Amino acid sequence: MSSLATTIAVDQPDRTAKAPCMTVEPIDDATLVNALGAVGLRHLSIAEPAAPYEAVDATTLVAGLAGHADPRLREALMPLFLRHPDLAVRATELVERLEPEAADTLRHFYTAAVFLQRLWLSTLRLHLGNFPLLSDHFGQRYYHLSAPDVKFGEAGLRGLARLYADKTGMDWLSVYQATMTLFLQQLSLDEARHDG
Repeated sequence: MSSLATTIAVDQPDRTAKAPCMTVEPIDDATLVNALGAVGLRHLSIAEPAAPYEAVDATTLVAGLAGHADPRLREALMPLFLRHPDLAVRATELVERLEPEAADTLRHFYTAAVFLQRLWLSTLRLHLGNFPLLSDHFGQRYYHLSAPDVKFGEAGLRGLARLYADKTGMDWLSVYQATMTLFLQQLSLDEARHDG
């Protein structure tokens, strides 16, 4: 599997000047998958027992996923924010410091998570209990989409999918739905294990 090197800009008091970049240590796929498993996201785990891995802090995990070459790992940002809405602050901090492509990925999948959370709110609350709603940091301001509460997030999600379909030619609505299906299946399996 591939490894990853994500670049984050160093905070500078002068925000108008281009900040020099520092390189985040490369994170291999297994470490990212194990780190996701440690925070309750096991839909990318393989059936083999996981090897010991080095713990990854939340900021490094979010940055590592956003800059990863594997689309499955980038897309894991959506369930990560759904499972841990407290990580939303990491998205707003990192989007200003990541390289443009990784920042775009983070902004995209965070915004998708905002709309998916509204669309699946009742189901998510059945599985996860009460949790804070993800704030719309980018949907309206950056992408000029509908507010998350319009049509339970569906309007914004469809608008976001159209924007990225025009940009990439991919069917993003299907990507969001497939990711959500895997996440909800994992939550159901977790509950079955816990109850059994």
